[in-house]
Amino acid sequence: MSADSLSLARPNARWTRVREFVTRPASLAVCIALAALLLYWRTAYPSVLPGDAGELQFAAWGFWLAHPTGYPLYLTLGGIWQHLLPFGDPAYRLNLFSALWSGLAIGVAFLAFFQVTRARGAAAIAALTLAVSPLLWAQATRAEVYALNTFFVALLTLLGLMWRAQPQRKYAFAFALVFGLALTHHRMTLLLIPAFAALFAESVWNFRAQPLEFLKRALPYLGVAAIPLLLYLYIPLRAGATPYATLDISPAAPIVIFENSPRGWLNVILGSDFASEVAWNEASVAALRALPTQWVYQFNWFGALVAVCGIGALLWRRKFAVAAFVIYGLSAFILFAGLYHIGDIEDYYTPAYFFACLALAEGIALLVQLLRTHPFTRGSTLPVIALLGFFALLPLQNLFNNFVYQNQRLHAETRVRWENLLKTDLPPNAILISNDRDEMTPLYYLQYVENKRPDWRGLFPKIAAGAQYDNVIALVNRVAASERPIYALKPIPALFMKYIVAETKTGLWKIHTQPLPPLSNVSDATLDDALRVRGWEVIDGETRPGDSFTLRLQYEPLRALTRDYKFSLQLQREGVKVAQGDDHLPGEGEYPPTRWRAREILQDEFLVRLDPALEPGAYQLTLTAYDEADGSALGPVEIGTLRVEE
Repeated sequence: MSADSLSLARPNARWTRVREFVTRPASLAVCIALAALLLYWRTAYPSVLPGDAGELQFAAWGFWLAHPTGYPLYLTLGGIWQHLLPFGDPAYRLNLFSALWSGLAIGVAFLAFFQVTRARGAAAIAALTLAVSPLLWAQATRAEVYALNTFFVALLTLLGLMWRAQPQRKYAFAFALVFGLALTHHRMTLLLIPAFAALFAESVWNFRAQPLEFLKRALPYLGVAAIPLLLYLYIPLRAGATPYATLDISPAAPIVIFENSPRGWLNVILGSDFASEVAWNEASVAALRALPTQWVYQFNWFGALVAVCGIGALLWRRKFAVAAFVIYGLSAFILFAGLYHIGDIEDYYTPAYFFACLALAEGIALLVQLLRTHPFTRGSTLPVIALLGFFALLPLQNLFNNFVYQNQRLHAETRVRWENLLKTDLPPNAILISNDRDEMTPLYYLQYVENKRPDWRGLFPKIAAGAQYDNVIALVNRVAASERPIYALKPIPALFMKYIVAETKTGLWKIHTQPLPPLSNVSDATLDDALRVRGWEVIDGETRPGDSFTLRLQYEPLRALTRDYKFSLQLQREGVKVAQGDDHLPGEGEYPPTRWRAREILQDEFLVRLDPALEPGAYQLTLTAYDEADGSALGPVEIGTLRVEE
């Protein structure tokens, strides 16, 4: 071979080695993970957030406690990450913590999809489609537990597939260890058991005649899986150090949020307070009906269709165990999301979307294989490249369509709002009340992480267990004895039923807990010996034909009410209705009649519109309380006479 030939061969060989390195699955996984991480980093929230995100941002910082089920692994790793990352405030750092795990999840998902399809292009497109699905993208930009959970789902899937392909002990031990770690993060991991049981069914079936032998072999792996559960000792070890475990509102009225006892620790670990949220009801049916719309939103109609076809492709290519794995995984998370009725239940669908993208990868891979083997396209790479380019539109469409909506980089409204509130001249030791716990967690972050206004106390219904915290009225009753000034973050309808509430120049609402003054028109009408009307008065508007007015009533329950009645006010003459107020549940349902206490005084308001043709004169006001469910009612009863002016 001549010297010129050797000089040409060396660059070609070097280029071949570079190409082989770049196209290796591990290299592609790193590139995909980095691309996703950069996207999430670029679009992450810049600071403190409301809700669970805000809670995790301060709980992780101090290695303190969070809501059930505790999330000890997340709080430990997140706290270390917050203290080590050298830029941004601690809240932003924990937002980037989600970006990190979401990026890693996408890289691992690619490897899992490749393990099933053995097709790089199909696996990459499916992984990127998952990366820019609106739900997962949103989870990657804020401090939440779901990003780390998605990483565990992807890693367990990869390890399970690797063990099934090569049943080596190292894969089995790795799977057991990761499963145990995932359980210390989120109990949602238990929903994966049916899917992995289907994936490993063939291996387990081989021991059907030797159950003791199977148990003997399984025990070491069960032991490895159990070791990480020791992380739950974090709960009792950090309970005493958590500064908000007990809020000292007053010496006589401390609020115990986390009970530092074996019973309290178990309550956090087991999530006992959420047991009542699991039920099959009309909301479950509604969730299942809404599922197709959600899937189209995540993947568009074409991607959702290809994912469904992908399950058929798994069966057609005789990958029965993987098909069962996908079907059981989808079913478990879809059904649980329908059964569990909490505010952020949509986040529980994320593993289902992971399984859907696995099926999507298989569907694309099958089409690529059919194209490669078709007589008209066999041996040509251009049709395959064109097909993959077409499917690449799936993630690209989501990327471009959702970037503006998902880009949270400039959304610092929560911090700005609370910074402004902290600068107001609110008195020391003020109590701030909200009917929404999510609104209050940023205050805790600013207090416990940045040491701003630690004298204030932010409270919300169900902050602790017990009837005295069940609703906003019970909560104010509980803390009124502290004689600390009480303010509401916003006008809460239920508070106006019980107290005089006045807006302040700061935009907050001062709650005066002294007894309500009597109204100008006295009444002694009684609805079936259950509810007395103490009085009424017109507080706004005109009582002229064609005008409208607001009429205020005062109630006094004579005994505990057993139904959440709606109230109806009518204006009548000689038994004929001539006008009616707006039927409603008092306090917009935040303090319903079944929560009312006997002999307490409550206010209610009705907006009444008068017909322009109504004749001036005296009209009877009648009140009825009725149950929409079966039509049962208290009353009607006449409560007074209203004069319509000329």
